[in-house]
Amino acid sequence: MTDSEQKLRETIASQKEIINGLERILRLNEEELANASEMLQMYEQISEFARDEQLQARESIKASEAVSQLSREELSTAFKRIKELENANQRLREEAQRLKAR
Repeated sequence: MTDSEQKLRETIASQKEIINGLERILRLNEEELANASEMLQMYEQISEFARDEQLQARESIKASEAVSQLSREELSTAFKRIKELENANQRLREEAQRLKAR
């Protein structure tokens, strides 16, 4: 084997090592990319979940406000009815006093 053949074999061996190293780096980069893609999907799912939670919270607040408004209206109606009944009772007492006074 000549000296140039030996150098050529060493060069080829060195280049094979470089190629093997680059292939390993490429596989690691592909794995990292797959991991990043999976992480991105997970973040998107989390973001979608958070949006759903926010929408549900808004709907819950709206429902609570509607119930509160209805309660206020019912309470107002009840107080008006109580006032009407108190006035009616007052008139009845006054009528009873007039009848007793005769």
